[in-house]
Amino acid sequence: MTTTGLRLTLSAADRLPLDEPLVAIVRLVNQGTEPVTVSSRLNLAEDLSVTVTGPGRAPARAAWPWPVDSGLRQVRLAPGEVLEAGVLLLLADGAAPLFPVAGAYTLVAELVPTPGDVVRSEPVTVVREEPLDSAARARMRALEDPQAAQSIASASVVGGAADALTGPIAETPTGRLLAALATGDTAAARDAAAALASEAGPAVAAATTAAVLPPGLYPGDERISAVGATLAGQDDDGRAAALLAERPWRPA
Repeated sequence: MTTTGLRLTLSAADRLPLDEPLVAIVRLVNQGTEPVTVSSRLNLAEDLSVTVTGPGRAPARAAWPWPVDSGLRQVRLAPGEVLEAGVLLLLADGAAPLFPVAGAYTLVAELVPTPGDVVRSEPVTVVREEPLDSAARARMRALEDPQAAQSIASASVVGGAADALTGPIAETPTGRLLAALATGDTAAARDAAAALASEAGPAVAAATTAAVLPPGLYPGDERISAVGATLAGQDDDGRAAALLAERPWRPA
């Protein structure tokens, strides 16, 4: 909590196999009594950081593949409103895997929403599990490949990663959507978003998209528009649309 009444939370799956990409959702809540103008750049390329502590390595920060030079973006967050974003937790510095071995990991997010004000989330724990069979182990190896991981995180195809994107990585619902976004296949992205939304809800599909295509960095991107149009019919409360537009949302 800060003097402005802002609170940052991070939510993620309690358990997830290492062959599936982990997408968390970060939420900035105005719990105060007055509107606050805050940064809307809740992504790893700009104003958000996530520290991961667990077995097999020293504490590491989740990384974004490339430097980003962007301008200030802010929104007015009224009392009771929230600003949400998806966060792909896949890479550490140097394109190393953020979760190198199975085990329990602690995640903490940090954000500077207003000048001189820092908010940190409470720690959350995610247990990363060993793959169960040969197909899952192949997916894990594909996600550990630096070019494939950079491709997913940057929503583009890096080097020779195309086969991994259209092959093993696309075998899970989250990986399928991330792979379609990376290859730029809007039809495949629509289908993958619909499938993920049916399984986990439209907000999860929107967060997965926004995690690699932050709307403020990719205004007007046809991939975001395609996913948004697909999710519109299921987005009864407008949460998915807000995620895909980098704008505040008021829970019921």
